Amino acid sequence: MQYADAVYLNGTLYTADTSRRYANALAVRDGKILAVGHDDEISALAGPATRRVDLRGALMLPGLIDGHVHPIQGHQILGDFDLSGVNDPQIILARIRACAEATPDEPWVYLGGANLAAFGAYPTRQVLDEIVPDRPLLVVSFDVHSGCLNSKALEVLGITKETPEMQGGVHERDAAGTPTGVVHEAAFYKICGRVPQLSPDGYPKALGKAHRMAHGYGISGWFDAHVEKAELEAYASAQRAGTLKAYVSAGLMASPRGDARETIERFVAWRKEYECDMLRLHTVKIFIDGVPESRTAALLEPYAGTEDYGLTLWSQDALNEIAQLADAAGFDLHFHTLADRAVRMGLDALEYVQRRNGMRDRRAQFAHLQVVDPADMGRFHQLGAIASVQALWGAARPEQQQFYADLFGPQRAARNYPFRSLRNAGALLAAGSDWSVTTMDPLQIIQTGVTRVLVDEPGGAPWNPDERLDLLTMLDAYTINAAYALRFDDCTGSFEPGKDASFAILDRNPLLHPIEELTQARVVETCFRGEVVHAESRAE
Repeated sequence: MQYADAVYLNGTLYTADTSRRYANALAVRDGKILAVGHDDEISALAGPATRRVDLRGALMLPGLIDGHVHPIQGHQILGDFDLSGVNDPQIILARIRACAEATPDEPWVYLGGANLAAFGAYPTRQVLDEIVPDRPLLVVSFDVHSGCLNSKALEVLGITKETPEMQGGVHERDAAGTPTGVVHEAAFYKICGRVPQLSPDGYPKALGKAHRMAHGYGISGWFDAHVEKAELEAYASAQRAGTLKAYVSAGLMASPRGDARETIERFVAWRKEYECDMLRLHTVKIFIDGVPESRTAALLEPYAGTEDYGLTLWSQDALNEIAQLADAAGFDLHFHTLADRAVRMGLDALEYVQRRNGMRDRRAQFAHLQVVDPADMGRFHQLGAIASVQALWGAARPEQQQFYADLFGPQRAARNYPFRSLRNAGALLAAGSDWSVTTMDPLQIIQTGVTRVLVDEPGGAPWNPDERLDLLTMLDAYTINAAYALRFDDCTGSFEPGKDASFAILDRNPLLHPIEELTQARVVETCFRGEVVHAESRAE
């Protein structure tokens, strides 16, 4: 008899397997799940050299999958002077000054994670020139869709009154047409390559940080939602070195400014060059719109009190073309869709693809989904579209709720983040964090998805409470559904014999306690393919 390498006993296992939701024990051999069941049957698989782990009633989950995250670019963009969580404009300005003083030898002053909306109107070059007058400065918004430049940066970049607008991008301008230093979407992304702190030279270090953060949260796989060739090089290098310890699905970023056919041909070549066991290149990522904070999210009806419908980065014809070519080459589609016009465009493109290319196993995803027209809810199920949800965003402070009510009008604001409505209409939900925009912590995100109340405001009123999800829906969204969406369901996402032994162990069983206590739990062990990649001591 071949004994197990390790057995995990006396626990509560949420299997995410529809044939058996719960179990008590699990056996591992050669990095694979040997058996799932009760303590007595699993104990029988243990030999003299078998590692025995007493879970002491704690909860064991399949390795969590973050279905939408920016693990490499996130660490790069936050940088060494992270402004995340700072909401006072004066403190933000003081941090900018401190960064400049601390980095006198850097050609650029750079900070990420900023709440630029805290200023009301985003800070212009005149405001930033008071802080940093003599070196180029870039401050990046926490949502990574906008940035603010000082006058020196505009000079270095050659951005002037004569600079034309590019498709899908915005340079804010004053009454005379002079750029204010505030840039959005494509205009922002274009300048990132000019900033030394955002150089690909830092990608290997950032990937190491990404592993440590993910494993600490019990995450064993992710969808990297914006990948270019430099990120692929970093992942492939880690795979060759044996240091890639996660299932990685790469979102190959399509630009509306490129030739669609050449773009897909390039992605096919990258797939041949880089795809391997743990790095899969089967998804084309497409930004259809922006974000509501900068009024670049695309609406079917204008923003309240305006004639502004937001920004679409693609025409419908161009979107249909890139989607059809990507699908014909065997790629899945992952659409960035914040608002209802972008959602409809994506659904229309998916319907076009099905008519042109015929039926096959498609796993198209629509990410974020802050506003979805009720008429489009049922189309997700009809077209097999997956809702990639960031459930942490379903809760908001009163002032933020008011901000969205002012932005969208009360009717649309009352439908913000309609995750339960999508699920009830038949959509499959896959969970993601969109870190570094917000936390990567799955327990915090799961709790918020169930309560629609901010974790740091217990007892508060839920935002749009009819859109709350149940706990099992959120657990499935972070395990088997996310694995399915990323095509890793053949090897992970549930506890089933033959799948990889990738899992997370908590220090308790939070299923026995109120959902509001979920974030009191912590991950004490993360295992990837039988290898312990994160471990903490458990209290006696």
